[in-house]
Order: sequence, then structure tokens, then C-alpha cells
Amino acid sequence: MVGVLLFAAVAPVSFVTLPFAGLLIAARPGSRGEWLAVALAGGVGVALLVAPERGLLDGLGRAWIVLVTAAFATSARLRPAAFRSLAARACLYATAGVVLLARATAGPAVWKQVQWEATRDASRTVRYAIEVAPGLYPAFEPAVRLAAGSWSVWLVLATLVGLALAWRGHALVARVPLGAAAAPS
Repeated sequence: MVGVLLFAAVAPVSFVTLPFAGLLIAARPGSRGEWLAVALAGGVGVALLVAPERGLLDGLGRAWIVLVTAAFATSARLRPAAFRSLAARACLYATAGVVLLARATAGPAVWKQVQWEATRDASRTVRYAIEVAPGLYPAFEPAVRLAAGSWSVWLVLATLVGLALAWRGHALVARVPLGAAAAPS
């Protein structure tokens, strides 16, 4: 629980709640407690996803977590493996899905727009940090470039941490955890 709270301070909590609910559903919940956990986690995750979007980058992130969740839970059910294999497979499938969806819905210039939004968001975040610590101003432009240029890396890292928390939570809650959930990976 503490890990989820710490995670929620830096990343969207739906990166944990949706995969957790998906894993519990894939494990075929049998008790009221399992169904309650599915309802609570799934409800929180879906509520966060249906909130108004803040642009293309936000929409891309939401599509990503839905695709990662579907790939992760489905793979865990149909092709059980250690966590690392499942998470890598889910990220690979989600990447392919997001690329196809982004190009189909926003056209060929989608990545330029996503990069522009990432730069704008990074600039806002770094500006807030400089308001608190004005001595950091010389690092403004390099920090914005680093954050904007590495948004996809941060997305994957947040996803892997969220999936790990969901995997561990599923192993603790499910009466019969999926495949290798209880085994160390």
C-alpha cells in the first residue's frame, strides 16, 4: 500500500489500478473480497481515465495504459511467465498499438505535436522548480530538453513500476495467483 501511495505522488495511479484489476479478473476471482478489489481498483482506474483530457500527450498516455493493461493481463492468463517477460511483452504490444492508433487518429504529424506538448509540459514543471529554487535557473533549458526528450522513457519506467506493484498486489489478493506471480522473478 505504501508503494502505491509513493507511486501516486509521481505518476498516474491508473498505471497500478487498471493492471491490478485486470490481473485479478484474469485470475478468475471467486470470493467477494476479490470482486470487491476488482471493483475498487477498476473503478478508480476507469474514473481517472474518463476525466477530461489535457491534450494529445495525455490521450496517448491513457491509450498506453489501457493497451498495456490488456496485454499484461491477457499474457499472464494465456502465456504465464515471470514478471519481466510479461511486462516486456506488454510494453512491446502496447507500443505497437499506440503507434498504430496515434497515426490513424492524428495523422503523420502526431509525433511532432506530442513532442511539442512534452516540451511545453516540461517547461512548466521546470519553471515551478525554479520558482522554488531560483539558483537552478542556469539548468532551465537543459532540464527542459532532457525531460521533453525522454518522455517515452519515463512512460515505460512508470509503467514497469506500476505493473510491478499490480503484480505484487495481485499475488497477495488472489486466492490462486496467475502462473508465476508468487515466484520471484
